[in-house]
Amino acid sequence: MISIIIPTLNEEKYLRQTILHTLKMVEGKTNLELIVVDAGSTDGTIKSIEDLEVKSIIRPDLLFQKYASMNYGADQSSGDVLLFLDADTLLPKRFDTLIRQELKSTEVVGGAFEFSFENPDWKLWTLAILNRIRYRFSKVYYGDQAVFVSREVFNQISGVPEEALMETAFLCKRLRKVGRLALLRPGIRTSARRFLEHGFFKVAWFDLNMFIRFNLGIPVSPYAEKYWNKNLTN
Repeated sequence: MISIIIPTLNEEKYLRQTILHTLKMVEGKTNLELIVVDAGSTDGTIKSIEDLEVKSIIRPDLLFQKYASMNYGADQSSGDVLLFLDADTLLPKRFDTLIRQELKSTEVVGGAFEFSFENPDWKLWTLAILNRIRYRFSKVYYGDQAVFVSREVFNQISGVPEEALMETAFLCKRLRKVGRLALLRPGIRTSARRFLEHGFFKVAWFDLNMFIRFNLGIPVSPYAEKYWNKNLTN
């Protein structure tokens, strides 16, 4: 079974579409579990999926702690494989079969999907290409690439590190120490809302700053509250 864990906070506009799309793209519908861990949304996030077969958990004490939502969702799941999915990210067709096939290799402990934006302009397309070059060298994937990992390995590395920002990148850093991370195609499609709402160059500069700090081992957590307040509570 694959357990899909979706951390949310005020995702009413995207969550239902993401879940319906996921159910449409999956090949083995009987071997799938969807878990939403909501950190105290003030909009209709949970209400928007009440009629869907999804396990919804409301934990307002996990506000601005995405890593904790990811770990809690993993604890509440029962799958052999964990897939961490952002609420505004769309998976490709047969994603579950692709994951299972990749994890048959004893060298592979997890992985992610090729990155792309939904409805990109030239600036977003260029950024996506640069991003693809980055993670091909670093083997560090971000949350909007739908990172997956076997439960056995996830428990072995003690889950997602307690990092308030770039938590999935820190997770990949741990995973690389115990095995190989795969890159699956076709890719995911993620929303460009951050760039559209706050300005392309401003967001790109912030992301570049976080990327540099991460790779130099400089803490990124001081920027966490600003990031979450701006991007998840609009």
